[in-house]
Amino acid sequence: MKKIFLLTLLSCMAFSKAQSWSLTGNSGTDPATNFIGTTDNKDLVFKTNNAERFKIADGRMFFNINTVDGDGIDIIDNTPNKNSGTDVVWIKSVHPQSNDVGLLTISTANWQYPIFSARENGKILMGVNAYNSSLASCTDCSNYRLFVKDGIKTEKIKVEFASANGWADYVFSDDYKLLPLHELKKFITQNKHLPEIPSADEVVKNGVELKEMNVLLLKKIEELTLHLIDLNEKLEKQDKKIQQLEKNK
Repeated sequence: MKKIFLLTLLSCMAFSKAQSWSLTGNSGTDPATNFIGTTDNKDLVFKTNNAERFKIADGRMFFNINTVDGDGIDIIDNTPNKNSGTDVVWIKSVHPQSNDVGLLTISTANWQYPIFSARENGKILMGVNAYNSSLASCTDCSNYRLFVKDGIKTEKIKVEFASANGWADYVFSDDYKLLPLHELKKFITQNKHLPEIPSADEVVKNGVELKEMNVLLLKKIEELTLHLIDLNEKLEKQDKKIQQLEKNK
């Protein structure tokens, strides 16, 4: 009888221990059956000072931050030597989305106008509305990775070219056909802008590609330089003729 009682007591103690979760750490756990959480449809809430700070509900996580000292959330990576290609924070969308879904969005209390939004389609947006339904003045944003409303101020911008053919040095080739000045004057009189340079209305409607515009402006400078060289050569010839005529007087 004593043996039966002892075995029963040990079984109850083992069962009680199996149902507990030690605050000083646990060993021999099975993630499939041992976890902190709920098995029903109730939320999992974490509190400090009897106030809710963190909640997991319906597959979402909510942080309730209320502090005037320090940052709300600190993510500190204390790894001395991380492997190349790793990240401190990685946000991953497992399933490709056909619609416009955000991976990370930062906003003020007016959530309809986020400050920053990284989209699942690889776009980075700043200063547009919540659902990316109105990219102000951006008629072809699908061709670009980054859109910033209200402008960008920076100390340096570098534009890369795929090949030397993208630059305008071809103007100085011997076979380049330079538009005569009288034809250039005719074009300007009729169109009120230089050839190949967009008009003011076109700029307002379509904007300006800085790379393309810089190449075009360089092209016009080089064409102007060729015209100046040609005019200078003509003036030098005229000066020689005038000097020769004065000698023959």
